[in-house]
Amino acid sequence: MKINLSYGKFIKIEDYASDSIIEVPDNCTVRDLLVFLKLPAYVQKAVIVHVNEEPVWNATVLKDNDTVKLYRMVSGG
Repeated sequence: MKINLSYGKFIKIEDYASDSIIEVPDNCTVRDLLVFLKLPAYVQKAVIVHVNEEPVWNATVLKDNDTVKLYRMVSGG
């Protein structure tokens, strides 16, 4: 199954460039995707995921050709 993956500048993913089409396992959940992308646990806890422009939960199952955007929460003042 293929998805369109993009992510913000506060997330570093070694194996995939932002705005790329990647192959993921069938029945992949958002949580599975974060593990698949090898994001460290502390980053996984600080990521907001949108699928097709809608915020989703970790248990959301991805579908072929979904557009997935990852944003990292940052704080400051």
